[in-house]
Amino acid sequence: VKSRTSNYDTGMAVTISTAPFHGYQVIFSPYSPDKLAFAGALNYGIAGRGALLVYERRGSVYSEFRRYLCKDGLFDVTWSENREALLVAASGDGSVLLFDQELPQVPAAILRGHTSEVYML
Repeated sequence: VKSRTSNYDTGMAVTISTAPFHGYQVIFSPYSPDKLAFAGALNYGIAGRGALLVYERRGSVYSEFRRYLCKDGLFDVTWSENREALLVAASGDGSVLLFDQELPQVPAAILRGHTSEVYML
């Protein structure tokens, strides 16, 4: 699976591999045009794990900055309006996950309350 984004410097498209995760949301950071977040799931979200991937552009290349693996698929992601390091994601297990890029590998908080999938934030 590949996500496509525009390269601001050259106007050319850039391809970023997100395999084995299928994409549900890609969003640029409102704080930096060189960062983007990707929410995805294995098996098109039907079954399996999910991931939140954060990419950072250096020169003309995007490289993975953070990778958060989740027990269920992620269907949406957005950046915090108050703090650059925070991201919020919607999960297939009915939870909303808060990620802090300063804490690699684990969500900073898991908010439970829904009885089925959360598809949008």
